[in-house]
Amino acid sequence: MSLLGNLLKSGASCCQSAGSLLRAARSFSTGTCCFIRMHAIPPLRTVDRWTEKRSMYGVYDNIGILGDFKAHPKDVIIAPCWLKGFKGNELQRLIQKKKMVGHRMMTEDRHNLEKRIRFLYRRFNRTGKHR
Repeated sequence: MSLLGNLLKSGASCCQSAGSLLRAARSFSTGTCCFIRMHAIPPLRTVDRWTEKRSMYGVYDNIGILGDFKAHPKDVIIAPCWLKGFKGNELQRLIQKKKMVGHRMMTEDRHNLEKRIRFLYRRFNRTGKHR
């Protein structure tokens, strides 16, 4: 029994040494790459847990609980009238703004708004999946 154990041990050590020699000598031709060694664990990144986005997460979740589900969060948010509960891209948002407050805008602001609408209109109609 011990003879068989010694034979297996010698065969295993022979195979291990042959494998390491083969790996060292022929790594360029067999397609195997050398093992990458990690010398140290990279330092942990410091994360600011109280950024504006993270601190405002879930602010309006309690409106339904405390307000008897009568108020929608879009009614509570203080924002311009053309933005409340609006879903759409920048072009749609600017067209909405022009419809609602365009007649009250100052000349230069209205001109810049119309320039941006013209640019986005051309861009959406010439490129992308919007054609």
